[in-house]
Amino acid sequence: MGLALELAMEKAKDEQEEWGKQLELDMEKLKDEEEELAEQLGLDFELAMEKAKDEQEEWGKQLELDMEKLKDKEEDLAKRMGLALELAMEKAKDEQEEWGKQLELEMDKLKDEEEELAEQLGLDFELAMEKAKDEQEEWGKQLELDMEKLKDKEEELAEQLGLDL
Repeated sequence: MGLALELAMEKAKDEQEEWGKQLELDMEKLKDEEEELAEQLGLDFELAMEKAKDEQEEWGKQLELDMEKLKDKEEDLAKRMGLALELAMEKAKDEQEEWGKQLELEMDKLKDEEEELAEQLGLDFELAMEKAKDEQEEWGKQLELDMEKLKDKEEELAEQLGLDL
C-alpha cells in the first residue's frame, strides 16, 4: 500500500505539474490574444480618431466657406442698402429744391399780384408791401411745415428701404 500511495502521489504530482504547464500555456495564449486584441482596438481607435479629425477639419473648412459667403452677402446687402438710401436721399433733395423753386415762383407771383392790386386800389404801396411781407412770412411758415413733412417722408422712406432690403 505504501508503494501504491507513493505511485498515486507521484501521479497526482505529475498531473498537477502537467495541469500547471497547461495553465501557464493557456495564460500565455490568453495574454497573446489580449495583446493582439489591444493592438487591433488601438488600430481601430487610431483610425476612428483620424477619421474624426478629418471630418472635423472638413467641417471647419465648410464653416469657413459658409462664413465667407455670409460676409459677402452682408457686404452686398450693405452696399445695396447704402445705394438705395443714397438714391432716396438724392430724390428727396431734388424734390426739396423743386419745391423751393416753386415756392419762390409763387412768392414772386404773389408779390407782383399784390403790387398790381395795390396800384389798382390806390392803396399805399407801403401797406401793400407790409401785407406782402406778412404773406411771405406765412408762406415761410408753410414752407417750414412742408420741409418737416418732407423730412418725415425721407425718414420713413429710409426706414422702409432698411426693412425691405
